[in-house]
Amino acid sequence: MNKTSYTVRQLNHLIKSLLESAPFLRQIEVKGEISNLTRHSSGHYYFSLKDAESQVGCVMFRAQAAGLPFEPEAGDQVTATADISVYVPRGNYQLLVSKLEKEGQGDLYARFLQLKAKLEAEGLFDSSRKKAIPRFPKKIGVVTSPTGAVIRDIQNTLTRRFPAVEVLLAPSRVQGTEAIPELIAALKTLDSRADIDLILLARGGGSIEDLWCFNDESLARTIVALRKPIIAAIGHETDFTIADFVADRRAPTPTAAAEISVPDREELLLQLDELSGRMAKGLRSVVWSYQQYADELENKAANGLRQQLRLRRQQLESQEQRLKALDYRSVLKRGFSITTVEGKRLTSIQQVKSMDALTTWLADGPVHSVVK
Repeated sequence: MNKTSYTVRQLNHLIKSLLESAPFLRQIEVKGEISNLTRHSSGHYYFSLKDAESQVGCVMFRAQAAGLPFEPEAGDQVTATADISVYVPRGNYQLLVSKLEKEGQGDLYARFLQLKAKLEAEGLFDSSRKKAIPRFPKKIGVVTSPTGAVIRDIQNTLTRRFPAVEVLLAPSRVQGTEAIPELIAALKTLDSRADIDLILLARGGGSIEDLWCFNDESLARTIVALRKPIIAAIGHETDFTIADFVADRRAPTPTAAAEISVPDREELLLQLDELSGRMAKGLRSVVWSYQQYADELENKAANGLRQQLRLRRQQLESQEQRLKALDYRSVLKRGFSITTVEGKRLTSIQQVKSMDALTTWLADGPVHSVVK
């Protein structure tokens, strides 16, 4: 018997043609919950429909999506009208959705909203109870899978931005119910260490099922009870879990959590350069001010000294004039004379008697005489 041989591409095309030509697989209705929803920039929607046991990939192109009466969200329970097709490059069969009708929220999403409302009513989401993130942490504890890309991204980002920080990994599974006790234990271990300044709880993106362990109530209450501040970075930017709401801060991605955790070394260096320049300018200004002040004091002192010297000179000149006025020689030059007897100055005629030898001092010399 001859065997038919196909390439993989030929096989996928054959299956595609068989499925797409079957009339009973055209415009069928499939009920399920939306998961893994992606809104492409082209306007197409890519998502999965799932129930408790299975899931199937779906695509709804822009032309059909434009007529939707609602905005699809993960967790929506819907009925999709679709044709069966095969995506040849990967050999995946999928639903080409032409119509989408919303029936209600999925069970997981409903449970998420119920727990969210409960914890919010207790005040566990209030900003007033959340702890501040340290500006310069010395050691950061990370709770995530030890083998995924998340821990590498976090370590690379921290090393690039702030090489001085240390990182301690508390490994844990990050998917499935068995991950919950591991996550709680890892958080408590890091919280008990005195050298840990900040905790990061992180994992990559996924469906609501993949992230469901982060919607556990016991995990949420463990996060609230931590003494150390914690940043949660669960999934992608559009993913929200209960852990995000109770954490002290939420980051849209694990890489963003690392960026929030530490300052940027390059920015710090620029700030230091700017501060150094401002300080140098300020010091120069202070030095110039003191120099100017010193010059003013010097000028004032010099002026004061000059004034004191002039005053002292004037006083000396005045004293000199007074001394000159009191000098007996000046008096003698004005026609006065001084008469002495036996060396004693005469002030009265009663002081002399006959035959006393007198000496009369004039301006240019003495005159000797005898009293008769």
